[in-house]
Amino acid sequence: MPMKLFKCDESIPEREKHIYIKEKGEDTTQFLPSAHVETIPGSLSERGCSYCGAKLVIGGVLKDTIQLIHGPVGCAYDTWHTKRYPSDNGNFQLKYVWSSDMKEQHVVFGGEKLLKKAMLEAFAEFPDIKRMMVYTTCSTALIGDDIKPVVKEVEKELGDVDIFTVECPGFAGVSQSKGHHVFNMGWMTDKVGTFEPEITSPYTINVIGDYNIQGDTFVMEKYMEKMGIQIIAHFTGNGTYDSLRGMHRAQLNVTNCARSAGYIANELKKKYGIPRIDVDTWGFDYAKEGLRKIGAFFGLEDRAEAVIAEEVAKYESKLEWYKERLSGKKVCIWTGGPRLWHWTKALEDDLGMHVVAMSSKFGHQEDFEKVIARGEEGTIYIDDGNELEFFEVLEMVKPDLVLTGPRVGALVKKLHLPYVNGHGYHNGPYMGFEGAVNMARDMYNAIYSPLMKLAQSDIRGEQNLPSTNGNGNGKATKEVSEEVVSLIQQQVREATSEVKQLVKETTSEVKQLVKEAAPQVQQPVKEAAPQAKQPAKEAAPQVQPQAKEAAPQVQPQAKEVAPQVQPQAKEVAPQVQPQAKEAAPQVQQQAKEVAPQVQPQAKEAAPQVQPQAKEVAPQVQQQAKEIASYIQDRAAEVTKLIQERCLWQFHSRAWDREENINGVLNMAAQILTGEKVVLETLIQRGFYADAKILSADLEIRFAWLNSMENSQKKAVLESVKAMLVDIVITKSKNGELHYSLY
Repeated sequence: MPMKLFKCDESIPEREKHIYIKEKGEDTTQFLPSAHVETIPGSLSERGCSYCGAKLVIGGVLKDTIQLIHGPVGCAYDTWHTKRYPSDNGNFQLKYVWSSDMKEQHVVFGGEKLLKKAMLEAFAEFPDIKRMMVYTTCSTALIGDDIKPVVKEVEKELGDVDIFTVECPGFAGVSQSKGHHVFNMGWMTDKVGTFEPEITSPYTINVIGDYNIQGDTFVMEKYMEKMGIQIIAHFTGNGTYDSLRGMHRAQLNVTNCARSAGYIANELKKKYGIPRIDVDTWGFDYAKEGLRKIGAFFGLEDRAEAVIAEEVAKYESKLEWYKERLSGKKVCIWTGGPRLWHWTKALEDDLGMHVVAMSSKFGHQEDFEKVIARGEEGTIYIDDGNELEFFEVLEMVKPDLVLTGPRVGALVKKLHLPYVNGHGYHNGPYMGFEGAVNMARDMYNAIYSPLMKLAQSDIRGEQNLPSTNGNGNGKATKEVSEEVVSLIQQQVREATSEVKQLVKETTSEVKQLVKEAAPQVQQPVKEAAPQAKQPAKEAAPQVQPQAKEAAPQVQPQAKEVAPQVQPQAKEVAPQVQPQAKEAAPQVQQQAKEVAPQVQPQAKEAAPQVQPQAKEVAPQVQQQAKEIASYIQDRAAEVTKLIQERCLWQFHSRAWDREENINGVLNMAAQILTGEKVVLETLIQRGFYADAKILSADLEIRFAWLNSMENSQKKAVLESVKAMLVDIVITKSKNGELHYSLY
């Protein structure tokens, strides 16, 4: 379907370029929403400012750093306590907020002296903290305050402090995405490589784009610790200032939120040769895949499988319980950017839910390429959605649940629709195996909450509610309130009773099935065991004596013959070689003499052979066409799977995409055909990690692959390469693909 203009947007028709509904047979080479452009006047945007993207999303997460905002106090307050990123040092970053507290006089006369005073006061109040980040805001940027010289003065005066400047005022870009970019590139330029971390393991990684929302980082840390992998730096969940300065010493960048931190992963690869592996850390199957990738990169597959087995044993049955109750439910995902493509397949594959609408506040076209490739037919995709569009979408798709932030969440609740906080979570963490269960639990509680159902109906019915008009001390209102409370309590009791009864019945049925099944399983095993053992016992006494009798006879003979054969071979060799040299001219002469006799015979035979060749040619051509068609069909199946599941095809720039497509698929061809794989560089190991996961997935999903000859497997993957290059590079509508810089 072409781009969609909602009824509510008829007065701002430019919005049509930002809304798309996917239909069968369509892909991103045909339709791609416009994204990461200025909000259209008249559309009430849900976006945040660029300063917010730098401070709230990335810098403010660090647990050992003073975050000083140079501007009015409101800019500091608005980015404080609005994200749930805890730390293991008492949540220092959540307890305090620092601001230069600019007033009108400073806007008129300049705020640089005020900034220096605030910086010195902050370090004096927290003598144990030696690291600081200073942010400009709209007001300080507009008046031209130059903060870098001030920072240098303070560093020189105090001596033992290190300060990073983030010059990204709110108006610098179209959304908070600009703040992500400025912070990434500034940190890479100014700070990476200025600190040497202590290396405690032969296996080192950076975890990039994870902000420890309600403990997500702690989940990843636990997995890596069990695998014996050292995390050099968290960018930036539960992270420290100096650990980020030592990011250049990692062997691998594990990238989660590519939208907010893909820039620094790209730069680390370009400058230090550190490969980037993109993972989906939300979702049960995706968690397995991510750990297997990391394990494959380091050759720690056994450790990865041990972690997976342990976590699956803990949480799989719990996830299945929620899947039964969430399967078929319709959900909207209205978040910032990357969670659209991280969550859509996880909810559909793990829980059987249907994602029917998605909206991104600060995503780029790269993000829409990923999510449209993963989304179902009929799904609605919106860039920079506004409230009126949300109303219209809700009427169109009638979802059972909306995953979004608190602002849109407040709107959704007023419509009596269940909502789960997709930004800060309800009761996280949501990452990894336990996170998948936590998220499923929160969605289940939201959908099945009796309070939400009660909110949808007016339980007062037709009764006329008396009014006290200020003369009854609220007695009538109190009586009605008591009746309302009583009715609510009654409905809650009834709902609770039904749930308890259902649990009892289900438990009883399961126990009964287990009891009935146990004898049936145990009996065949008992009967089969003696039968299997008996033939082996009967055969063994016959075979073993024969083998023992033959061995003494054969071994002496072999020893006797060997000395005789070796001298003969040495004696014959000198005799044979001269004879061969003497015979060569005679053979060549005979060939010349025979040639004139053979050529006429060939000419006489040609008329007879040519008709036969003409008869065979169409058959051969038809077979060739059939084989080519078969190869193309199989390649299309593989391409569809890669489009839905693999993030390496969607990196930020055309050259990265082409390098990844060739690197991963060439490596996959070697793995699938049994060729020796040589891994000489970290980049090759990165390709191998992605290729190994892909190869295993292909063998599981496509039975035809196992019956193919190696030449056919290579032909399929070559066709896949061409298809992917065509979709994500040659015909891509992503306007950022060919920018010269990240």
